[in-house]
Amino acid sequence: MKGFLQRVFTRRKETPISYDEAKNMAASAAANVRGALAQRHDTRPEILYFLANDTEPSVRRYVAENEATPVQADLLLTDDHDDDVRGTLAQKIASLSDGLTANETDKLRRMTYQALEKLARDQAIQVRQVIAETLKEFANAPQPVITQLARDTETVVCGPVLQYSPVLTELDLLEIIETNTASGALSFVSQRRNLSERLSDAIAASTDTDAISHLLGNKSAQIREETLDQLIDRSPDIPQWHEPLVQRPALGPTAAGKLARFVAQNLISVLERRKDLKEDQLAMVRKVVERRIEAGEFVVPPARAGKGEKASAKGAGAKEPKNVASEHAPESNETESYQQALDLHAKGKLTDARISTAITENDVKFARAALAVRAGIPTEAVAKVLNTHSAKGVVSLAWKAGLPADLAVKIQIKLGHVPPGQALNPRSGNNYPLSEDDMRWQLEFFTGMATVGLR
Repeated sequence: MKGFLQRVFTRRKETPISYDEAKNMAASAAANVRGALAQRHDTRPEILYFLANDTEPSVRRYVAENEATPVQADLLLTDDHDDDVRGTLAQKIASLSDGLTANETDKLRRMTYQALEKLARDQAIQVRQVIAETLKEFANAPQPVITQLARDTETVVCGPVLQYSPVLTELDLLEIIETNTASGALSFVSQRRNLSERLSDAIAASTDTDAISHLLGNKSAQIREETLDQLIDRSPDIPQWHEPLVQRPALGPTAAGKLARFVAQNLISVLERRKDLKEDQLAMVRKVVERRIEAGEFVVPPARAGKGEKASAKGAGAKEPKNVASEHAPESNETESYQQALDLHAKGKLTDARISTAITENDVKFARAALAVRAGIPTEAVAKVLNTHSAKGVVSLAWKAGLPADLAVKIQIKLGHVPPGQALNPRSGNNYPLSEDDMRWQLEFFTGMATVGLR
């Protein structure tokens, strides 16, 4: 509306000129005279087309900006050698493109779409960026142009549409998550409003810690309880996730207790102040905090010290630190998923195909339980292997579970979050890429780590 009013008042201030006067101005040797003519809203289309070929970039820029400029001249300016001219044109064309489609029957609208499409592929980043910034929230922006911008390799171009464009569908975004190579692109998707569970799962399955941090901080994102639990399991060594996890709405029944095991003392107080936690969840947090205090990790808060506890858990008179590894002891294996895996195994139905399907469907809890049952090792050891993202460790786990080597690649990427470029592929004949001695050593190492954590 503001732009519309400005154009109205600008037109009122223009003193009408004759066609001959306009031709004389267009032929003037003074660039400022030709520029003044190029800005006028009553300049005839053929004169504006003539000025689109002017030798002075500033004059062509005024032509590109002028909404009275004919589409034929706009199309001509898409090839202008001056980036600023094309950038100015991009802003005007994009602002006029709401509702355009690739199948326009009207000649002028079709030419406008062609100009827009061409500018969206412009070699200059700033031109493509202008298009993206202008179209990012248009509900009726041309879908092919939006998807082109969303796949751009420059984040200043793809970022605005990935974060805001309502034109992008869930399927578009899932494909982009899998294929976009622009650094930081995933973080823009993570910040979209009302992100679906399916998209959240895809982001959580990635190795992009910044994107996952944005996902956790996105209060409107829908994250399944199982997905959040997996991220909590991965987060002890990723401090940037701790605060958004602690402040994440609707924590699951055991999430607060798990977080209390490793987050910093200031974040513990955030957990304790949450009004949505039930009493049993708060009790679990307090229990973990007390043990960390006894272990010497925290300074005793004044409120607790007043109850007869020591003012500091370290120094003279402090209790001898306990082994805090017990705080990382896993919960009982008798979970629904583990019991399901046991039952299927007893019936001979815990097959390679069943495990592969679980991984494809992102049923991570069952897939982990199935690996533990098939390999005959504790679920804590399976979790340790997967959470350390060790390609050799995951391959060894798949081997121990008696799975084919090609399925081990899928397990590395989907469950172990090993970057695809670092995954170990089968040797010829679908053979495992490591020696049996090496894989036994890997399993002994991780099983030993899990055993220490249980003591």
